Amino acid sequence: MMVKDKSDLTKSEVKILDYLQEYMNSSIYMTVTEIANNCGVGEATVTRFCRKLGFRSFLEFKMTMVQEFQNKGITEDDIKEEAVLPEDSVELIARKLGDSISSTIFNNLKALNYDYIEEATNRILKANKIYFVGVGYSGVLAEDAYYRFMDLGLNCSYFRDINALSAVSKFLKSDDVIIVISRKGNTAEINSVIENIRENKVNVIAITENLLSKLARVSDITINYNSHKVDVDDKVVQSKIIEKYVLELLYINVVRKNSIK
Repeated sequence: MMVKDKSDLTKSEVKILDYLQEYMNSSIYMTVTEIANNCGVGEATVTRFCRKLGFRSFLEFKMTMVQEFQNKGITEDDIKEEAVLPEDSVELIARKLGDSISSTIFNNLKALNYDYIEEATNRILKANKIYFVGVGYSGVLAEDAYYRFMDLGLNCSYFRDINALSAVSKFLKSDDVIIVISRKGNTAEINSVIENIRENKVNVIAITENLLSKLARVSDITINYNSHKVDVDDKVVQSKIIEKYVLELLYINVVRKNSIK
């Protein structure tokens, strides 16, 4: 941790430093309230400690801690997941969720392949028609993306029903683009239809967490993401947030490229 001399710190700040160094693998996802309580100091003291180290906020300090972990080769498996507990207050749940979302976005800023984002953008701009595909909650994202890109004047459609996609698949052409949203990438019905579509040399772009999935293997471009998940009633929240983030990144890049033509 970036402290040259403890003599520059107050007694309370030394407590914080010692605690973070001893419990770094678990404190990395703690809220400012939890760290303050565990150190027996006020939240304002934790915030001042972060600023004294040169950070603008507690969040920026935590993001740098994540970077240190990655530089040392510590994986997500080494880090305690922030499960939402029955005894948690609404405020604590909100903090855990907010911290997890921030960490997820920050990690994906480095994990995303921006060359693939650019290539996907170029294919979208050249497409005769763009199809967004997803089932379940991914279908909600597909529909949302359809409305977003349609507002740009692009020829779009979306499918939340694989049978409907299968029915029109034989009419798709090589200058069409199909964007498939699937966290695991192993939905048999989707992959079967996509394989048939690929026979017509249709451009397939996958947005998935699973780079080893069948969907990733049969796609022209796979935009792979990582999610740090908070489990609420066994539903994975973070993957959907990062999928929306990727779609928004594609959308903004399309807008940008259109504006410089």
